[in-house]
Amino acid sequence: MQITLIRHARVLLDNTQKITASQMNAWVEAYNYAPIDITLPSKEVVSHIKCADMVLASTLSRTSDSLAVTEVEPTEKNSLFDEIDLPQAKGTWLKLSSKTWLVLLRLMMLSGFGKKSKVYTEAKQRAKRASEYLMNLANTHESVALMGHGGFNYLLDKELKKLGFRCVEKNNSSKNWGYRVYEK
Repeated sequence: MQITLIRHARVLLDNTQKITASQMNAWVEAYNYAPIDITLPSKEVVSHIKCADMVLASTLSRTSDSLAVTEVEPTEKNSLFDEIDLPQAKGTWLKLSSKTWLVLLRLMMLSGFGKKSKVYTEAKQRAKRASEYLMNLANTHESVALMGHGGFNYLLDKELKKLGFRCVEKNNSSKNWGYRVYEK
């Protein structure tokens, strides 16, 4: 039984422009609909996708667009695998790059601060359900590949290990087109 978690291709959206916290919400929305870099990933990534008995994707377009680069259609798109939401930010007095805001907002989320303080708890609960779902699919289909997101794949890693899976291969797992392979 094998599960492969893959992070989507690089999104083509400027993350260096200085913006306010209030503008960050619009930036995240734009990121969710921005095009991706269509450069083909490594042979290993393509092999993991094409050799899987079942290929899943989140409902965010960057995952199915990434699969399209490899000429694979997802068997299923499921919001269970969508990226972790960020806490909503407000304020116009401080301008930082969106990349810096992402780090700060993730830290706020992990600390329980922000307007949506339950974001992380809800994401962990969703990751638990998602990992059990992936395990059930792997029981039936032998090998499952998920085109997902960096933050949510991180949570899935923890949950899959709790279910007795071990990571047998990984390559730049937090980077775009990075992956981890789990077996049980």
